[in-house]
Amino acid sequence: MSSRNALVRRTSGSRGGASAAAPSGPEPAWWSLPPERARTLLLVAARPTICALTVMVVVVLLVMLTSGTELTSAPGAVAATWLAAHQIPLTVGRTTLGLLPLVPTVVLVWLAARECARAVPDRPTPVDLGWLAAAVLAGPLVVTSVCLAVVGDAAGVTPLEPPGPVTAFGWVLVLYLAAAAAGICGRAWDSLCALVSVDVPEWAVLGARAARRTVLRLLACAAMATVISFCTHLSRVGETYRQAHDVTDVLGMTVVSLLYLPNVIVGAAGMLSGAAVQFGAGSVGLFGVSAGQVPPVPALIPLPTGPASAWWPVLLLVPLAVGVLGGVELGRTSDDRPGAPWATLTCAGLSTFTFLVLAVLSSGQLGAVGWVGPDLLMLVVLMVTWIGFGGFVGMVFARRFLAPATGYADYAYDEDDDYYYEDDYADDDEYTDDDYADDDEYPADPAVEVDAELVEDIDDEPEVSIAAPGSVTPPTDEIVDAEVVEPDLPEGDGDTGR
Repeated sequence: MSSRNALVRRTSGSRGGASAAAPSGPEPAWWSLPPERARTLLLVAARPTICALTVMVVVVLLVMLTSGTELTSAPGAVAATWLAAHQIPLTVGRTTLGLLPLVPTVVLVWLAARECARAVPDRPTPVDLGWLAAAVLAGPLVVTSVCLAVVGDAAGVTPLEPPGPVTAFGWVLVLYLAAAAAGICGRAWDSLCALVSVDVPEWAVLGARAARRTVLRLLACAAMATVISFCTHLSRVGETYRQAHDVTDVLGMTVVSLLYLPNVIVGAAGMLSGAAVQFGAGSVGLFGVSAGQVPPVPALIPLPTGPASAWWPVLLLVPLAVGVLGGVELGRTSDDRPGAPWATLTCAGLSTFTFLVLAVLSSGQLGAVGWVGPDLLMLVVLMVTWIGFGGFVGMVFARRFLAPATGYADYAYDEDDDYYYEDDYADDDEYTDDDYADDDEYPADPAVEVDAELVEDIDDEPEVSIAAPGSVTPPTDEIVDAEVVEPDLPEGDGDTGR
C-alpha cells in the first residue's frame, strides 16, 4: 500500500513539474544529428559517388570486352578513370598525361552541387553547413584513397604509376569544395549572408550576374567559331580517321574527341581574346601560327593551320562586343548610378577569373607533345582589357542614349547632384486630361457611383438609439439614459448562489 502511494505521489509530482516548467537539460552536442538529417547527409555523401563509380565500371568493362583486353586489369583501369575524371595527372610508363577531358569533371561537380543544394535546410546554421560540406567531401575522398591503393597494387600488372597523394587529394578537395559552395550559395544565399553578417552591395550582385552572362556568351561565340572552323576543314576528317583500324577505333576516337570538346571551346575562347594556344614548342593564335606537333585527333580538326590570315585580328571584336553588351545591360538595369562602374569592374574581374580557372582545367602536359593550353598571362590581360573596356563603353552609351529597362521611365537624372529625381508623369502634349474625358470610350463603373446625399449623411454625426431591455417597441430617435445596476450577490458558492 505504501509503495502504491509513493508511486502515485511520484507520478503526480512529475506531472505538476512538467506543466509548471519544462526540465532544463543539457543542449545536444554539435556532433549529434537527428536520424532524418543523418540519412540526408549519407545520401549526399554516397549517391553522387556511387552513380559515378557505376558508370565508370560499365564503361571500362564495355571498352575491355569490345577491344579484347583481359579483365585482370579492370580494377586498375577503373581507379585510373576515377583519378582522370578529377583532373589528377596520370603517368603511364614514361608518359605523363595531364591534359584530361573536362566533361567528366563538370558532370561530377554538377552532381555533387545538385545533391548539396537539395540537402540545404530552410534556415541553416553554421553547424548544418559544416556537416553538409563534410558530407560532400566524404564520399569522394574515401573513393580517391581506395583508388590510390588500387593503382599502387596494380603497378605490377599495368605500367600505370600512382600519383602523389597530395596532388590527388588536393584536386578532390578543390573540386568538391567548389561544388559545395555552389550548391549552398545557389540555394541559401540570403541565409548565408545573414549568418556571416555581411551586407553584399547591390553592384556586386549585379556584377556577378553580368559576369555569368558574359562567360556564357563568350563560350557560345567560341563554340560557334569552332563549328564554323570544323565545317571549313572537313577535308581533314579522312586523314584523321585513317589511323583507325576498325569500327571500334573509330568509335573510340569519336568518343574521346567529344569528351575533349569543352577543352577545345575554352581554347577557342582564349584565341578570340588574342591569347595564343600553345602546343609544346608551337603555338596557334590570331596573329601568327608557329610549327608544332599537333596530335591527330578529330577534336583538333577545327585548329587553323598555315600562316595567319590578315582578317583574323577582326575576331577581337567578338569579346569586345560581348563586353559592350554586358555594359549596356548594367547601364540600363542598375538603379545605383554611382555603383554601376563598380558593377562593370566586378563583371570584368569575375569573368576573367572564371576563364582563368577553365583554362587551367583544360590545359596540361600531353606526353611527348609537351604543354598544351592557352597562354595564361596573355589570357588574363586581354580578357580584363576587352571585357572591362567594352563594359564601360556600353555602360556610358546606355546612360546617354538608351532609356532604363524597367522601372525608371518616369525619372530623370540630375548630373550636378548625382541622383534620380521624379520627373513629370509625362509630357503635357502627349497625355492630357481630354484623353480620358470621353465617357463613351471609358464608361464609368456604376458600382463606383456614390450619391451626394449619402455622402452628406455619412459626414454628419451619427445618432445612437438605445431601447430598454425587454421592450418590444422599436427604438426611437431619442437617446435614453440607461443605468446598469448589478445586484449584490449573497455570500456563498459562486456557482449556486448559496
